[in-house]
Amino acid sequence: MRKLHLFIASSLILTSLLTGCLNFGKDEETTTPTEAQLSRCQVEMYLNPSINIVPLGYKLEGSGIDDAIWFKFETDASSLQEIFDRNVVDTSTFKNGFVLTDGINASKWWDVENKEVLGGQVELPNARFMNIGIEKNDDGYQVYIMWHET
Repeated sequence: MRKLHLFIASSLILTSLLTGCLNFGKDEETTTPTEAQLSRCQVEMYLNPSINIVPLGYKLEGSGIDDAIWFKFETDASSLQEIFDRNVVDTSTFKNGFVLTDGINASKWWDVENKEVLGGQVELPNARFMNIGIEKNDDGYQVYIMWHET
């Protein structure tokens, strides 16, 4: 019985030490995302591949168990519904006065913190979510997305 307790205690200690040392990925932040970073955003955030995207900021927190991405871009899309895959993201549920609170205050390009915008939270397949904030401008839309896994 003592050996079993010793084995369990050793296993718990070893597991704690190893999980603290695991490298899940890396953190990245840029105002000029690479093609790979843009491609990941288009896929994970169900962005319409036919719209024109001008990236303004990208941050990945990939060093934890679950990834989180903040992505800001402008698009000349003619309508709100054109921005996302309509089969997954229903923009008709978005409300005025939405406030994005899952921000990255230290990043100057993420300038939507505590600002009321059109937006909402979207539940995605595979236990993923997006908080979306959208502002209409003269040339189309400025879009803020905070995407995360759970």
